Amino acid sequence: MINVETAKLGQLAIHRVGNKHKGESIFVSQEPVKLTDDLSQLLTDYFLRPFTRTTEKFHFVHDVDLSYNPLNGISENIFSDKSSFFENSVLILRHLFDQSNHPHIKIGDLFIAYFDKMHHLGEQVKAIGIFKSERKDAFLQVEEKNKKLTINTEKGISVKKLDKGCLILETEEGLKVLSVDNNNYDAEYWKKDFLKIDYIHDENYETDAFLDLCKSFAKDIIGEETRKDEIDFVNHSMRFVEGNQEISVDDFSDTLFSDEETKGEFKDYKKAFEAEFELEISDSFQVSELVLEKQKRTIKNAIQLDTNIQLRFNFDNPDSMGKFVERGYDVQKGMHYYKVFYNEELK
Repeated sequence: MINVETAKLGQLAIHRVGNKHKGESIFVSQEPVKLTDDLSQLLTDYFLRPFTRTTEKFHFVHDVDLSYNPLNGISENIFSDKSSFFENSVLILRHLFDQSNHPHIKIGDLFIAYFDKMHHLGEQVKAIGIFKSERKDAFLQVEEKNKKLTINTEKGISVKKLDKGCLILETEEGLKVLSVDNNNYDAEYWKKDFLKIDYIHDENYETDAFLDLCKSFAKDIIGEETRKDEIDFVNHSMRFVEGNQEISVDDFSDTLFSDEETKGEFKDYKKAFEAEFELEISDSFQVSELVLEKQKRTIKNAIQLDTNIQLRFNFDNPDSMGKFVERGYDVQKGMHYYKVFYNEELK
């Protein structure tokens, strides 16, 4: 996680990048933006707010050698000589344009920023931000003219939500990258083609990947016949991770599965899951509390029935599903049912 409260926006360049595939071009500004205190504060919040919630970290990669990764080299040049920031911002623009070959990629304004005094894991770092704004929102402009008020509609960039962006951090361990992308239709071009980044295999990565594996296994295998079993398994998985600072996949399997057949099925599913999503989940790893809390908020503890009835569960104790909820089949009605046990209704 990063702390942006003390971050200072030192330099800013704005260019425009089109879609090369569609024959669009680029617009290169001739000089950096002149920043005022109010503008700097507004833009800093707009650019950096989304990154305070990100837990995934990346690093630059290349199939042959890291020196062939354009953004890695450009970033190192800027950090070693920040007076070269603006000329290097044009190189970033041209590199992004060269990767903009997919028909879905939209024309957009490209903001390239240089930050001082940002904090990452307690370390003060410098950062380069690259942000692309593609959407234009309508807004109203009221003006006083000739003793009356007039209203006009205009279009501009909303500072409430960033379309896509990245932060390149200069840390003691080398360059680290954070990425945000709210336009998933062109995610490959942003992360793989433009940034050329891959996950850093830390506790955030491991915890997130493992919990995604558990939820996928619950849906595809455990809950193949009933949503109840899926919810039950996900809640037990979360509780196991929550109760351990370090996770052993073997201990997890021994605790949650009572038979060797299911243990083997989980092991095989893990291999297939890693291959499908190009992941590597270690046999043991430290738990990230930040990722765990984030994942817990995504759990859907609800069963939607075809009789327009929804059952929603809130488990402080994951054993509650097994103790107080039963699923069965009524032969006379020819329908499935859920039976819920309780002592009294709470008002």
